[in-house]
Amino acid sequence: MGNPPFRPVREIESAVQRGELRTAVALARDFSAEHKRPVPLGVALKLLPLIAQHSSREYDAYAVRWLERWLAETPAPTIEQAAEVAASLAELPSEPLGAASTLAEAV
Repeated sequence: MGNPPFRPVREIESAVQRGELRTAVALARDFSAEHKRPVPLGVALKLLPLIAQHSSREYDAYAVRWLERWLAETPAPTIEQAAEVAASLAELPSEPLGAASTLAEAV
């Protein structure tokens, strides 16, 4: 048996599950550089609770970029949906489980 194929998205998700923020971010950057596109929006969302927990100073910048992507990638989002997503992003650092659940539904 050989090594299983390298799956960058799975590696990012595994790093997130292990709580390895810098590894997950580095893998996401490598993915983006190699594929000439950002990681899927759902994968980027999984990084946000970890960023909020380990690097609160950087969280706002990451959350705003994620919101920008969500707005660009969501077909015809309403202002109500955008407000709910933005509110969930604001709540994520203090209420990670509830906010992450709401955001996952939006993806």
